[in-house]
Order: sequence, then structure tokens, then C-alpha cells
Amino acid sequence: MVAPEAPDDESLRIELQEAQVTYRQYTSQLTQTAGIFIAADVALTSYAFSQRIAVILLAGSAFPIFILVVYMMTASIVGPLIDLVLRIERRLRVRKDSLGATLARTAPAKIIPAVGSHIEDLNDEEVYHLNLKWELRWSVISIMIYAGFAIQIVIFVLSLTVFRYRFL
Repeated sequence: MVAPEAPDDESLRIELQEAQVTYRQYTSQLTQTAGIFIAADVALTSYAFSQRIAVILLAGSAFPIFILVVYMMTASIVGPLIDLVLRIERRLRVRKDSLGATLARTAPAKIIPAVGSHIEDLNDEEVYHLNLKWELRWSVISIMIYAGFAIQIVIFVLSLTVFRYRFL
């Protein structure tokens, strides 16, 4: 005999699987896009050094900003997906070995409010009203991207002033 909750649990499992697949797709797209932008930046920088043209270095310094924009867009989409995974897991009574809790703990951005390593200890009502805010401006990845942008601007200025590269 089938329990009356079986179809609902099955649909929740499918929704959980779809949320996990969507999370994986967005993070894969972020990685691929960042890789393409990094490769283009390296190619432009190499060409600028070989031809001694400073404006190409300036153009190459825009790629870290593109990476930052893609990172922020992806994180703004992925955050609510982690919330959804946590809520569905709670409805399915997944308490131990929660994938949503693991995703929330390993997210590269700071989570506000900081839920720490005890996200599994939240009760169902707290998880239902949980709305994780992602502090993206000062996360480790954002700071590394800012540093890459600043280094490229410094290289551009040095190429004009110290090494006497031509502007165009």
C-alpha cells in the first residue's frame, strides 16, 4: 500500500534534484566564462608586451571587471538555489549529511547572517524563513579580482611612464 505522502515526496525529490542540477550548471558556467576571460586577458597582455602597445594593456584590464560581473550575477542566482535546497531537504526530513548545508558552508562568498557550521541545527521554521544574503563585494574571490584589476592598471601606467611603450 502506498502512503498518501508518496507522490508529494517524489515531486519534492525531483525538485531537489533539479535545484542541484541548476546549481551545478551555474557554477560550471561561471568557471567556463572566467576561464575564457582569463585566456583572453592573457592573450591581450602577451600581445601588448610583444608589440609594446600600452592601450592594449588598458583594454586587457577590463577583463577582471567582466569576471567580477559574471561572478556577482551567478552568486545572486545561486544563493536562492541553496535556500531552496535547504527548504526542500527539511521538508523531506533530511537532517544529517545535508547537501544544502554543505553548499552554504562552502560558498566562496560571505553569508549574511553568518550561519556558520551549525546550519543543520536550525529548526524547520528558521530554515523556512531563512533568506541567505551573500556579501559579494568583499569576499575572497572579489578581493582577488580587484587585485588583478589594480595590478593590470599599474602595469599599464608603468608601461607608459617607465618602459616608454607607445599608447597606440
